[in-house]
Amino acid sequence: MPLLFFSQNNKRVPNSPIAFEALAGNKGIATQMTINKGFQDIRGLGFFSAANISSKWNEEHSNDAMIQANLTFEVIKNIRVLGGMHYTPTTGLRPTAGILYSLSTPEFLLIVNPRFIGFSEKSIAEGMMLLEYKPSINENWKGYSRIQALYSETIKDGAHARSYLMLRLGVSYKPLTFGLGANWDRYGPFNESKQNFGVFAAIRLFH
Repeated sequence: MPLLFFSQNNKRVPNSPIAFEALAGNKGIATQMTINKGFQDIRGLGFFSAANISSKWNEEHSNDAMIQANLTFEVIKNIRVLGGMHYTPTTGLRPTAGILYSLSTPEFLLIVNPRFIGFSEKSIAEGMMLLEYKPSINENWKGYSRIQALYSETIKDGAHARSYLMLRLGVSYKPLTFGLGANWDRYGPFNESKQNFGVFAAIRLFH
């Protein structure tokens, strides 16, 4: 369920919790943290951040990370423009701008986020989509399924830069979600790939 805060005009505004997830699989561990918050006293202004970090079991330091932090502003219902910074070990810290569409109900969540990373000859066009279905089982338990996908390419030549597909299937008990998960990742113009299959657990923080 979304959290709520009061704005200056005393109207309740949806405000999602911070979500943290870890997948332990046959190849390694993958984590994801998402923050999607609205500012209490500035109507329409918010903050959106997503951090994905994964490493193989035999790695001491992970070289696979994508971290973004953005300010958002709602222009019409469910649609926000965003701007901020995007980081990977390969590209470093780069500016980013895009659009964030979100539709949320107690059982359903859809997020679509097309964006541009960098504003030079090495600029990247990227699109992310997340779809969750959370049907109620009883007062405390829900089913849980998620499809999350990303695809990015360099604007100059249309070469593949990065893509992934994440699948999750499990159940939720209050703020805790757990079950089976699978990640497929591809990197660079030669589509170097890796897969990770295992179990996941996620928790919604700061209710």
